Amino acid sequence: MYRYLTILGFLLASTRPAFALGWKWSITDNNGNISFGSLTTDGTSYQTNVVYNITSISGISNLGALGKTIAQISNYSDATNTLQWDGTKISPFILNYDGTAWENTDGNSVGILYLAGSSNGNYGAVDRYIQTYDNKDYSIVSSTLTPVPFEFSLEQGFILGIPLFLGLRYFKKKKV
Repeated sequence: MYRYLTILGFLLASTRPAFALGWKWSITDNNGNISFGSLTTDGTSYQTNVVYNITSISGISNLGALGKTIAQISNYSDATNTLQWDGTKISPFILNYDGTAWENTDGNSVGILYLAGSSNGNYGAVDRYIQTYDNKDYSIVSSTLTPVPFEFSLEQGFILGIPLFLGLRYFKKKKV
C-alpha cells in the first residue's frame, strides 16, 4: 500500500498543471525610457503562437512619464489584453492592434499595441503606445517577454513528501 501511495504522490506532484503562467517584460521607447515588470496569463503551459489572456500586470511604467507604478490591467482604448509568445527565451512583446493596457497608480492608462495588427489576428512585436492624458503616439524601440519558469510550490512538496516519507518508513521497516 505504501508503494502505491508513494507512486500516487509523485504523480500528483509532477503532473499538477499551473493555472497561470508568469512572464517578465520590458519596453524601451524612443526617448530611452525603459518600462518593466511582470504579468500573468491564463494557460497551463508555455506554447508558441498561442493567444494568452493577460490576467494581471505589475511593474514600473516610464512611458511618457517617469517612475509610475502600474496598478492594474485596463480596458483603455478597447484593449484585448492578449499576447503571443514566439518560443524564444527572450521574445519580443507580441500583441495585436488592440494591444494591452494598464492603469498607473496616478489614474492614467497606457496602451501598447502592434500597429500593423488587427483585432482578429495579425500579432506582431509592439511598435507603438498611446497615453491617455496626452493622446500622443510614441515609438517602441525594443520589447522583451520572457517566461518565468514554473516553481515548485509548498503544496506540491506536501503532496509529494508525505507519501515518500511513509514509503521510506515502510521500506526501512522491511529491512529490519
